[in-house]
Amino acid sequence: MQGKRNQVRVVDEGKKRGEGERSTLLGDNAQQLVVESHRSVQTRSLLPYNASAVRTVIRESHNLSQAITTTAAPFVGTQGVQPTPGVSAELTISALALNRNKRALYVYHQQRIDTIKDKFWEKGGVPSNVFAQGMETRSNMTTFDEAFAKGYSDLCLQFKTSWYGSSRGDGDLMDEEDDYDDEGEPVQLMDAVDLFGGGTNIAPPKDLMVDVRVIKDVGDVELLSGNRINLEKGKQYYLPREDVEAMVVSGAVELVE
Repeated sequence: MQGKRNQVRVVDEGKKRGEGERSTLLGDNAQQLVVESHRSVQTRSLLPYNASAVRTVIRESHNLSQAITTTAAPFVGTQGVQPTPGVSAELTISALALNRNKRALYVYHQQRIDTIKDKFWEKGGVPSNVFAQGMETRSNMTTFDEAFAKGYSDLCLQFKTSWYGSSRGDGDLMDEEDDYDDEGEPVQLMDAVDLFGGGTNIAPPKDLMVDVRVIKDVGDVELLSGNRINLEKGKQYYLPREDVEAMVVSGAVELVE
């Protein structure tokens, strides 16, 4: 069978390189991409792009597609001619391997997109806080990743600014009685839901009070309780989480684990 000959050829080439090296079998590179995607999810980080494995999986997929077409050609458009059990098994295995490669490529690239979006929102929707030169996430981004990050950021900014300073017209989703606050002032969507106000992590916080260290001189600030406090650079404070979330996002303070 063609698929078996391809696999044997790969194993033979691996033996030529040396018995100490592990031969690469069909599907190994696709599995590697899936493992890296899982590792990226677990570490909440963007790993370097594995261009070598991606190219190999694409090349394998092209070879599988051509092998399927060639093997099935004698049976296409014919009546009463059925492939032998061996040919049917070869077509089935090749089709399953091709589908697995496609799924692995999709998972790998979709996970990179999801990680970029998560990093964007973790920093409050400020691209310079996560995609600036020298930062870890930026150093592992490809040109395509950078293009997506810029387009996604521009789209979010366009959506947000389209609501500021604009009045609603007819046909809005909100009812007329919901368009105004208690003082009779019109309420804009982005005043009610701030996309850039601290990320989209909906997991409940573990503690209501947190230890923070001041990185920049913040000065005198008013807490939600109404109390005022002077935050000096280098000092550590024990404050309510909701009072410091915005300052953590802006980089003025950092959490002390």
